[in-house]
Amino acid sequence: MSGGWDADVAVVGVGTAGSMALWQLAAAGVDAVGFEAYAPGHDGGAAGGETRLYRMAYAEGGRWLGPLRRALDGWRQLERETGAALLTQCGGLSIGHPDEDYVRSVLAMAAEHDVPVEVLDEAEAARRFPQHTLLPGEVAVLDPQAGVLRSDAAVIAAAARAEELGAKVLRHCPVEDIRPHDDHVTVVAAGRTWHFGDVVLCAGSWSGRFLPSDLGARVRPQRVLLSWFAARDPAAFAPARFPVFVRESGGVHLYGTPSVDGVTVKVAGAAVSHVVDDPNALQRRHSPGEVRRMADAVGRFLPDLHPDPVRVDAFTDLYADDGVPMLGRVPGAQRLIAATAFSGRGFKLAPTIGAEVANVVRGDPSPDLAFCAPSEFEVRP
Repeated sequence: MSGGWDADVAVVGVGTAGSMALWQLAAAGVDAVGFEAYAPGHDGGAAGGETRLYRMAYAEGGRWLGPLRRALDGWRQLERETGAALLTQCGGLSIGHPDEDYVRSVLAMAAEHDVPVEVLDEAEAARRFPQHTLLPGEVAVLDPQAGVLRSDAAVIAAAARAEELGAKVLRHCPVEDIRPHDDHVTVVAAGRTWHFGDVVLCAGSWSGRFLPSDLGARVRPQRVLLSWFAARDPAAFAPARFPVFVRESGGVHLYGTPSVDGVTVKVAGAAVSHVVDDPNALQRRHSPGEVRRMADAVGRFLPDLHPDPVRVDAFTDLYADDGVPMLGRVPGAQRLIAATAFSGRGFKLAPTIGAEVANVVRGDPSPDLAFCAPSEFEVRP
């Protein structure tokens, strides 16, 4: 080990970003240790809830296209290395009125960057995807490269692969303190002090307390609500027939994935997420009002689902003020690398995030992710 440290790199949090970072660091031959307060794949972090969406036609803009393409390659690489089935490219629908912001942004991004999409008018959408009810004048934009990710399974697979490649994962080992120095970083955990060359902060909603105060003040954990609904005909909601979807309709935001258990369909969004003070005190049950909002939206737009949810849950994710994540070395604490505050968009990009952490450790960050550097975060309004 270099410099008498316990390892070259510590990864704090072995979840969405941390599991992928640990995998990529180990694959690059870096001596790395992951600290996880619970265990990879636990149900309290941002990866919880079985599934996440992968999309290529992305309303958030073309600057994400290169990272999204690398993520697709990364998902397939992780599948090859582990034998796990993680990404099903069943397609994805963006639903809404073409004159409103969401669909207009999807179409503009696809046109500018030659991302293949198919625009279905109301009649064609009803013929091909009758599970959805479109409002008059709405369209469905089909992204054939989109799909559904098995989020819990992916975190477990990446962490296990990292261990196979020589990394260590310290389970049920919450980190109490991170202290950057000029030439190393100390980590206090499990009653002892550890020493590392670099520390990667991937603690999700728990990251803010370890960031410098100016950056920590710009991020906040949010409660993210998820719900599952029984299908009247489960076969109609299998991945082969029901793409992932995001819709903005009549002031209602909804997103969802096909059924992965052959019984229920995950739909979320109408019950709005909100800031929480303490992610450890998260209210996971939904209020009657939150259940009612989801039931009303599902009854209106997905009539072949029973509108009363059969299961609800809530998770936390870390959101930045401007929605742009922190990915890179932290100003004033250069031995601390932030990979956090992905603001609800991190999972689809997770393999790219892990690879970028390895790039930053090597001193070779990717130019197309420079806008995510914490130094840029400092100067954004």
